[in-house]
Amino acid sequence: MSERMMMEGKLARLKRERHKLRLKIEGDCRAIRTGLNTAITPVDDLEVPMLAEQMDQLTVAWGELQTTNIQIARIERELG
Repeated sequence: MSERMMMEGKLARLKRERHKLRLKIEGDCRAIRTGLNTAITPVDDLEVPMLAEQMDQLTVAWGELQTTNIQIARIERELG
C-alpha cells in the first residue's frame, strides 16, 4: 500500500472521529445548558456536581477535537 493511500485512510478515520467528537460536544453542551436552566430547575435543585462532571467531559472532548483538527490540517497540507 502506498504512503499516500495510508495517509488518505488516516485522514478519513480522523474525519470520522471529528464528526463523532462534534456530536458528543453538542450533546454535552445541550445537557449542560438544560441542567443550568433555572427556568426549568430551581437553583436549590441544580445538580452542580453532575454538571461539573459533564463540563469536565466537554473539556476533554474539546481538547480531543482540537488535536484531531490539527492532525487533519497537517495531513491535508501534506496531501495538498
